[in-house]
Amino acid sequence: MSVWHELADLQKKKVELEFQLHSLEEKEKSLQERTKLLEEKLTIQELEEHLSVKSEAVEKLQSRITELEKKLNVPEKKPETSAITKEPDTKTETTGYFLSKLFEKE
Repeated sequence: MSVWHELADLQKKKVELEFQLHSLEEKEKSLQERTKLLEEKLTIQELEEHLSVKSEAVEKLQSRITELEKKLNVPEKKPETSAITKEPDTKTETTGYFLSKLFEKE
């Protein structure tokens, strides 16, 4: 085999190996992304389970408190909620008066 044929074969082999390397790098990247996604899903699943257990524990405690308060004849507390305020009516006569004064020509 001549040197030129051997060089051509080596160059062809190099191109094939570079292509395989690129393919493996792309596959590795894809697998890393999938791994990250699955790890996030697992973390979320574990948090949801923990949240469920905690919620159940809180509900049991609230129920127990209610039972104890009934036995002690303590008035039941209403859950604390933020005060809801009614929005002011924007179509009042005073608003119209102020708007007309604001845009009044001098």
